[in-house]
Amino acid sequence: MNKKVEIVKLTSGEISALWSTYMGDSIVVCVLTHFIDTYTDPEILPILEETILVAKKHMNEVEELFIKEKIAVPEAFKVQKHVVSKAPKLFSDMFYMQYILQMCRVGISSHTTSFTISAREDVRKMYKDFIDDASQVYNDVVNLMQEKGTFVRMPLMNYPTEIDFIEKDKFLTGWFGRRRSLLGIEVAHLMINAVQNELGKATCAGFSQVAQEQEIRDYFLRGGHLCKHILNSIHDVLGESDVPISMSWDQSVTNSKVAPFSDQLMLFIIGILSNLGMITYGTGLSVTMRRDICAMYANFIIKAGAYGEDGMDLMIERSWLEQPPQFTDRNQSANQN
Repeated sequence: MNKKVEIVKLTSGEISALWSTYMGDSIVVCVLTHFIDTYTDPEILPILEETILVAKKHMNEVEELFIKEKIAVPEAFKVQKHVVSKAPKLFSDMFYMQYILQMCRVGISSHTTSFTISAREDVRKMYKDFIDDASQVYNDVVNLMQEKGTFVRMPLMNYPTEIDFIEKDKFLTGWFGRRRSLLGIEVAHLMINAVQNELGKATCAGFSQVAQEQEIRDYFLRGGHLCKHILNSIHDVLGESDVPISMSWDQSVTNSKVAPFSDQLMLFIIGILSNLGMITYGTGLSVTMRRDICAMYANFIIKAGAYGEDGMDLMIERSWLEQPPQFTDRNQSANQN
């Protein structure tokens, strides 16, 4: 390592990014441990093993850097504490592949953001490697799902054959009367949000069957209803333009009543899905040019935010939420002195 790098302290952005990476990969290791214990299709095992090895590698590299910098390593989620050994299969192999697919999409995006906010050369190199790792897993899982016929492609559209310009402000409307057909970019983001809510609905359905506490079980049921509401709204918009609707994964949940994970881990996973929902709704909002769809996305963000906050309250009440790195509260320090 360059000596110049060694004397440069990590920035707040770098510390926070590394902390989040460590937390996220600890969840991946827990989830994949159950997947590997319960898979039935031998063709998916290499993908499961590749994914868990990548997550463990990332955790080890972040931990080594934290120890070197004398930064506290997060408690995160330990397999021994949060994964129930020999628990029955809760989700189908199809769900396993879809979960890894979405996880890779999130990983590529978050690692790219972490790369762009990092200044130190060693951290930038680390995140470049992480992006490459996540991209490789993504390619492998897409290839396997395409071979099995379970990969959901974006809808096809006619190729543009001429250049045109927008001449009427009706292009932006959508409240009353005949709405214009959807743009390709609008469909792409509607489909991304539909697929993500299909995953959320299936996850909430499975977790609601096995949660130990009734309050947490009810929270998961509420999450499933929210995902269903959002899916129906998205399907209505897609249906107006005769766009094929994404497939449903309700059949991905088994009848098991035994929890494979702790309530704490399941709550945290649903919290992550809520946060991802707000991010993807915001991204969809930023590229949409119809006012009715913009309003729909804004409504999704409000509902997902309120749901996610209630989940955080449940974790805080039980002292389950590990505090992320934060700046020193000078007033509190002064009062303590």
